[in-house]
Amino acid sequence: MRDPLHTVLCTVGTSLLGHILPSDGRPSALPQAAEPWHRGDLDAVVRAVAGLPADDRRTGAELQSVHDLVARGYARPDARVELFHSATPDGRAVARVVAGVLRGRGHPVEVHEVEHLQDDDPKRFRSKGLRNLAKLLCRSVRAWGAAGTGIDATGGYKAQIAVAVVIGQALGVPVFYRHERFSEIIAFPPLPVSLDYGLWMRWSGLLEALDRGEWVRWLDVADDWEPPLEPMIERVALEEAEFLDLSPVGQVFHEVLRPRFRTDRDRLLPPPA
Repeated sequence: MRDPLHTVLCTVGTSLLGHILPSDGRPSALPQAAEPWHRGDLDAVVRAVAGLPADDRRTGAELQSVHDLVARGYARPDARVELFHSATPDGRAVARVVAGVLRGRGHPVEVHEVEHLQDDDPKRFRSKGLRNLAKLLCRSVRAWGAAGTGIDATGGYKAQIAVAVVIGQALGVPVFYRHERFSEIIAFPPLPVSLDYGLWMRWSGLLEALDRGEWVRWLDVADDWEPPLEPMIERVALEEAEFLDLSPVGQVFHEVLRPRFRTDRDRLLPPPA
């Protein structure tokens, strides 16, 4: 069994709002938080939510899942928590409330806004938002170490769960999820899988160009194309031509293997003349 996690990377949604705001004719389940929410007093909302028992489902899925990780010994009571929220007003506000409650429970907290992660533009959500989430999660795992880091993918858009599981398998970190109706959190442990480093080496130039946002035409690479690249690259039709873009899976593939090349560079490349 692994030692308890020292760092939890937590995606943030708006489940807390479902309890604060009235819905479908039902009154607020947290009237003590609803009034300050409407007037924009988030500090008062933090106090109202923090006043509830830690296992009260009205605190929302994110706070429930972190509490469950600690209660079941998956994470240390003082584990660092990094929150990743959408680029929306509600996402920012809920993340601020969740952060305030967690700090009150003794967790160091850092908050990240994921650029382009929003539901107004589905194409931008897929092509940029999920990729940015993958970048941030991969970089945080590398910063804090895979051995003591886990991903809590409870909050946020459903597509984030798939991205988190891929990252977990690629980097060897556990991924956790808890639906508000579940009695406990569930874990997706890392599997003994590996990424194709040779494939990355052959296509690293293309992947790096796409990561920088450069336009690459499909016709320029079609003759050399390899089928394993299909889930990593998306084709976008623009002005009667097809261009390439990284998919969220491709972003994970690139983020995971690029640092390995930097580590191996001195061994793989000849010394300067």
